[in-house]
Amino acid sequence: MVKKILLCGCGNIGFRHLQALAQLNTPAHITIVEPFAQGHARITDFITSEEANGAERYRLLGALPQTREAFDLAVITTRADVRQAVYEDIVTHHDVTSILFEKILFQTVTALDTVERDLEQRKIVGFVNCGRRGFDSYRAMAAEFAGDTPTDITVAGSAFGLASNAVHFLDLAEFLNGSPLSEVDLSQLNSDTAQSKRDGLVEIFGTLRAKTANGGKLSVTCADEPGMAIAITVRHAGRDIQIDELGNTQTEGGQTVPFGTKFVSGMPYLYDDALQTGDPGLTPYSASARQHRLYLGAMCDHLDLPSGDDTLIPIS
Repeated sequence: MVKKILLCGCGNIGFRHLQALAQLNTPAHITIVEPFAQGHARITDFITSEEANGAERYRLLGALPQTREAFDLAVITTRADVRQAVYEDIVTHHDVTSILFEKILFQTVTALDTVERDLEQRKIVGFVNCGRRGFDSYRAMAAEFAGDTPTDITVAGSAFGLASNAVHFLDLAEFLNGSPLSEVDLSQLNSDTAQSKRDGLVEIFGTLRAKTANGGKLSVTCADEPGMAIAITVRHAGRDIQIDELGNTQTEGGQTVPFGTKFVSGMPYLYDDALQTGDPGLTPYSASARQHRLYLGAMCDHLDLPSGDDTLIPIS
């Protein structure tokens, strides 16, 4: 049976999702909604190239279809500030079985809670694209580490976008520990924020710390220096594993082996799993929302913003 997929937002990250969807083994019709006309040329070129190879399964629109349709999977890759409105537009006018959200999910706790309740009421399965759960190497670690022994993770580097990408590492801590976050501490961040590349948003530098309920510790440091760099150390039961995601290597005890880093565009199997089994192996919405609540609350304090579920945190 041919599946139906809705991709909402096909800018930078959305286009990576499209590249992955183009590699699906599952027969599917893909509807792409991109409201900004200036982005259509690149999408059209991609679709044309795919159709030249016999993959005539794409539809590009500037807005959601006007007549009600049923989609097996929706992928929402818009900015965080409009994501709730896009979600509500989709589920109000169309029937959806499962949804894959990009992150940061939303900029307020109220939006996190509202969408979580709505997903439950509509019986829609939600997932969040914390993609490291899709890396074979991290999956192997999680399976090998399963148990009560805590896993500590240290991340250090520069220019990797801590404000947004902190969520990836908070999720990785939960994944490798098999235990939920219990605390997010931003007291060691630099007091000054920087203007993000996106208007109205901030970037942060310094050190984020977090803990999981089983005693696992996470430390993520991003220096305010030019040039992207990132080094990850995973410590578990006396083992010390250095991971170079940019170089695709993993070193332990002087031995270096390949490490399977993946980009969004290189993990079509996640979408196949979502369509075939209902579970892509990514973070369930409820778990990611819980992580986001801790993070947004800590960011609210760090940015000296009014405390409250409706306070908008300027990150995306």
